Amino acid sequence: MIRGDNLKFVEYKDSEDKKKLLEFLENAEWKPGPLTAQTIKNGNYEEKFGGGGLFFYLEDDLPLAFGSLVKEDYIKKPGLKPWIAMIYVDPKSRGRRLSEKMTLFLENKAKELAYDKVYIMTQHKGLYEKYGYELQEIVYGNIHGEDYLYKKSLI
Repeated sequence: MIRGDNLKFVEYKDSEDKKKLLEFLENAEWKPGPLTAQTIKNGNYEEKFGGGGLFFYLEDDLPLAFGSLVKEDYIKKPGLKPWIAMIYVDPKSRGRRLSEKMTLFLENKAKELAYDKVYIMTQHKGLYEKYGYELQEIVYGNIHGEDYLYKKSLI
């Protein structure tokens, strides 16, 4: 349920309540949330991920989702950038198309940074095609076994 005009995206580095955002990351049921929180606490988020930032989707100043635009994802593909990565929606907020909103928001951030395409590495085959992504490659690795590399043109 959306409750009005109190919906917004905020970048972690610009947030006035970093503690609340870190707690959201730490309490995420998905492993990249707590790992990202630890990377921030260690002071090397920018060094490790770089790119276009870590963003949160807030409703009434409460975080519901996060996602990032990074220079490389968990499977290295030199020469391909930027990557939309780590999209997570709190279980209580699922079913509201927040992953779609986060994806579109991050695509616009990539455009602002003058990129003409964006990439996603995921375990979810069939999810990103509906947003205009094209499957480029099935990648076999030691993290998930099978991952899917998607690309979308932004022009």
